[in-house]
Amino acid sequence: MLVVDASAFASWAFPADHGERVSQALVRVMTEEESASSAAIFPLEALHAAGRALARGRFTPSVHQHVLRLLSRLPVALAPLRLSPLEFWSWSQSLQLTAYDAAYLKLAVDLKAPLVTMDRNLQRACLQLDHPVITDLP
Repeated sequence: MLVVDASAFASWAFPADHGERVSQALVRVMTEEESASSAAIFPLEALHAAGRALARGRFTPSVHQHVLRLLSRLPVALAPLRLSPLEFWSWSQSLQLTAYDAAYLKLAVDLKAPLVTMDRNLQRACLQLDHPVITDLP
């Protein structure tokens, strides 16, 4: 089981952004060699990133459509947040994470699953918690 965040999906799906370890993890998910979960916000964040990339001219409309098809087919189970907003806010602030990023990490911690991310703050928080992380960040 892996927990995937939107930065990992963007790194894998967007041209020229590939990271080797992250890409391999997501290929295993796509081919169903590995199961994956994510926070309920994952598809919205991934859609937002794809829309911004299209608007900035990072890729063509046809590549954008390809990215949306990848997102549609990626077999990732979406998990709801299981903390009260006050508990969640306290937890995210103690790790100096946005609420969005904390949602991915909290799920990974709860599932005892490695977090697949290209986000530096999430990488730092995983190291701080001694939680497994799959990343291509130095």
